[in-house]
Amino acid sequence: MLNPKNFVSIKKKYYEWRFWNNVYREMLKHIKIFGDKSNQQLTPYINKPGIALSFDDSYRIKDWTKYGKDIFGYYDVKVTFNINAIHHFEGKREHSQNEIDLLLDLQGHGHEIAHHSLTHKKATEYSNQFGINKWIEDEIISLFQWMGKQTHSKTGEGFKKPVTFAFPHFLYNSENIQKLIPKYFKIARGYHDKDNLTAFNHQGFAPSICLDGYYSCNLKYVEKMIKKAKEASKNLIITCHSILPKEVDWDDFGWGEESNKSGTWRTTPETIQFIIDVAKKFNMEFYTTAELAGIATFIDENFEMAVREQITNPKAKWIPISELIEITELDLSNRNIANLDGIQYFLNLESLNLANNQIKNFRLLEKLPKLSNLNIENNSIQTNKKIV
Repeated sequence: MLNPKNFVSIKKKYYEWRFWNNVYREMLKHIKIFGDKSNQQLTPYINKPGIALSFDDSYRIKDWTKYGKDIFGYYDVKVTFNINAIHHFEGKREHSQNEIDLLLDLQGHGHEIAHHSLTHKKATEYSNQFGINKWIEDEIISLFQWMGKQTHSKTGEGFKKPVTFAFPHFLYNSENIQKLIPKYFKIARGYHDKDNLTAFNHQGFAPSICLDGYYSCNLKYVEKMIKKAKEASKNLIITCHSILPKEVDWDDFGWGEESNKSGTWRTTPETIQFIIDVAKKFNMEFYTTAELAGIATFIDENFEMAVREQITNPKAKWIPISELIEITELDLSNRNIANLDGIQYFLNLESLNLANNQIKNFRLLEKLPKLSNLNIENNSIQTNKKIV
């Protein structure tokens, strides 16, 4: 006779398989693949497909940092963290200064900090009860205002204004989307939809597949979907929540029974590493959601100010990556720049002058394939040697 526990386990695995099989079959139904692209020249941010890892609910910041930061590596894999202003438990308190510092540290490492509403209210439910304008005021504008007031306790760095939004609880309707795009954001990320893929320079609703929650991740189907994204020359947004090893007991956080459901929304570091390895195997890029929207973001305000002088509309709300890719020469000398994040968008750059700044890390210059003339004199590095 079958052990009842074994029966429950088999039943659960069946429903998990059926869920992921249905997601994949729906993807195949809508996906469009146009001929052999093996000889096509692939350019990041333009037509080289990739993965956008997206993490929700910033009360999970400590496990994002503890278990995710090393996996993502310094600039090697950029991801998007969608934040609220509050801790979902602990009395719904605002984020502590330590939590704000950790979020800003992630931003300082090149990751995107995106908008996930002030207090994680369900967009449709709140809009139906109080009106959509009230939802915009209370959950969207209020988080912009809150983020604008926060700074890092040591560096003084603040949050960049978000370019993208992720719907809490994956709940939304067309009215919510139309209200947000393009007035407040370039992309509003949701849940499964048709082929689950996002094109480059996208504006509007963007679907995603969620690895955690009600059904455990089926890595076999995730790999298949990543492969299909590559074949379709589009991008796959993958949503997760907590990053926690299997052995970590959710009860140890001490958030009580009300948090138990949230405790199931977790992904292991091994799963994240698997996705990274698969994407690399297929020679795919890693993007933030803002980059899928075709928007360049900069950590250093002085760097951004200098870049704005180079584009068609310096006062534009967002800086398009497409314009930066076309630039071949750039003089950034004497601009008091300390962080080069954003230089990776200048893929056709041949000549770059960075003399007399405060730059310590030049690693991102490795991403500029055409760079042949470089001046880094008088920066915050041990050598002041001019490199040509």
